[in-house]
Amino acid sequence: MGYERAPDDEKPEVIEPEVSVIMYVKNGMPYFEKALKSVMDQTLHRIEILVIDAGSTDGTAEYVRQCQTLDSRIRLLCSQQGSVGAQFNLGVEKARGEYIGIVESDDFILPEMYEEQLTCAREYGCDVLRADNYIFFGDGEHEIRLRTKVSHKKSNYGRIMCAMQEPENVFIGGSFWTGLYKREFLIEKNIRMNETPGAAYQDFGFLFLTGALARSIYIMPQAFYCYRKDNPSSSCNRPSRWDMPVQEYRLLEKELKKRGIWDRYKEYFFLWKVRNERWFYFNLDLEGKRSFIHLFYEDMKEVAEESFLTLLCRDKEREFLENVKQGEKSLYDYLEGKDRIWEESVRKIEALDTLDVLENSRIYLFGAGNIGRILCWFLQNRNTQIRCQNKQKIAYVDNSRELWGMELEGVSVVPPQDALQSQQAFFIVCSENYAGEIHCQLKDAGVEDRFIAVCDDMDSCIRLIMRRTINICV
Repeated sequence: MGYERAPDDEKPEVIEPEVSVIMYVKNGMPYFEKALKSVMDQTLHRIEILVIDAGSTDGTAEYVRQCQTLDSRIRLLCSQQGSVGAQFNLGVEKARGEYIGIVESDDFILPEMYEEQLTCAREYGCDVLRADNYIFFGDGEHEIRLRTKVSHKKSNYGRIMCAMQEPENVFIGGSFWTGLYKREFLIEKNIRMNETPGAAYQDFGFLFLTGALARSIYIMPQAFYCYRKDNPSSSCNRPSRWDMPVQEYRLLEKELKKRGIWDRYKEYFFLWKVRNERWFYFNLDLEGKRSFIHLFYEDMKEVAEESFLTLLCRDKEREFLENVKQGEKSLYDYLEGKDRIWEESVRKIEALDTLDVLENSRIYLFGAGNIGRILCWFLQNRNTQIRCQNKQKIAYVDNSRELWGMELEGVSVVPPQDALQSQQAFFIVCSENYAGEIHCQLKDAGVEDRFIAVCDDMDSCIRLIMRRTINICV
């Protein structure tokens, strides 16, 4: 289990860490054991593990102290503020490594993560290094792990980028814990998290600022970080306040103006604001949606007035903003309609279990990105008929010519014209950004609505899978 502490009569050699791993936690048991062990077991030995505890009462701090007796690289720090931002900032202040990594208390990382990432970051002189990641739920033999990509564009991988030259490829969203940050860069640019109360969404501003200010950003095509989706106490599954994402973007706007880069990046700021607050809304339960809708509407009104957004927005964002312009009721009716479309799509997907559909239909997943791969795994593992005949029963469809003829994990990618010639085809639209356009494409080609399901939100698909895993043979 990592490095053992030297006996008291020996003086261990003091070695400067190459990577400082920040782990902020408050009452993280039992998930934190797996998280900490995954960092202790890294193949890169020259790391320090900064555990910042915000007053745990469940034995977390005691567990860390026990681990310290086995591994001298662990440093336990205490934060008096109940804020992830304050915990993270304390970690940056105390870090000594050339690069900084982050592992959240209910996640874990693969053993080679920091060794491979450090080698890559040094080779390309990165201020920021990012990578793909896995989402997972369950544990042990019953763990289900699904890979997701930072970018759907192959050209964004394996090369240096910066926002000054290509902001459209830098501001693509993602998660801030998948890679490394050069400590010198964070200190020089004075990039920290907002120390607002709570444990959520402070990473929005941090991720945007590092993207805007980094001179060199590199995306690795490998995946190392495993992000837990089934912690019922996580901030995404159980937000403590409805104003958290709104407040974070207000603070980010002030910071961009203070740094004199507001005019340069405001289009991307507003685009992130729309996408992330929309994502926040759809991840709430019914009570949460009703509590958030007024604040959501008020916050989006000023965004809807920015006409330049039409140049960056995709159809779903334009449609959303048009409903904002028409008033709060129009917005709520529109969002409720989106929920109904999803519920109907779930019913259609579940109906694929019936033999008459399976015997006469081929299933096409229109979109070979994250949602398509997640639903492909679900269909292959949920239904025996589909699983046994997956090469005949399932195929990807994509409008990207570069994917045609490829196989993704054994499933072919075909052009739309080939799929549309199939008899008795069932289409699942799998796209967060282009679902509306793809749906219209299918309708214009004569496909009836009863043969189309629309899945335009990855987290909704993950929740569907988590609800149905009782019937899945892993």
